[in-house]
Amino acid sequence: MAEAFEIHRRAGLYLLLALASLALAGGFAWVARDRELPLLLIPAVLFLALGLNHLRGLPDARTPLFVADDYGVRLRAGEGWVGLLWSEMGEIKVERREGVRHEPRIKVVSSDGQRFYTSPLGLATNVSPGEAEVQLAHRRSAASY
Repeated sequence: MAEAFEIHRRAGLYLLLALASLALAGGFAWVARDRELPLLLIPAVLFLALGLNHLRGLPDARTPLFVADDYGVRLRAGEGWVGLLWSEMGEIKVERREGVRHEPRIKVVSSDGQRFYTSPLGLATNVSPGEAEVQLAHRRSAASY
C-alpha cells in the first residue's frame, strides 16, 4: 500500500498574514490616537478582524484539506468531509489557474455527474498543481482494477 497523498494549508503563510494584519491594526490605532483622528479606527478594526480570522485558522492547518490513497479520496466540504472510492468517481482532474479569479484546484465529479467537489491548490497549500496531477494519475491508475 502506497503512502497517502495529502494537501495541507501553509501554516507559515497564515501566521505571516495574521501578524502583518495585527501590526497594521496596531499602527492604524496608534496613529488614530496620536493624531486624534477617530476615522482611522475603521481600518484598525478591519485589520484586527482579518488578523484574528487568520489566527483562528492556524490550529486547523495540520488537518489535511484533501487525501488520496489506494481506495479513493477524502476532502473537506464545508465543515465536514466527503469520501469517494475510485469506482464512485466519474472524473478527477486538476484545474489550472484561469485568469485572476480562479485559483488552481482539484475537481472531483461523482460517477453520475450530479455532484462535484473541489479542493484548493497553489500558494496557500503545500502542493503545486503539477505535483497533484502526477500523484493523482499514479493513484487512479493503480486503483483501476
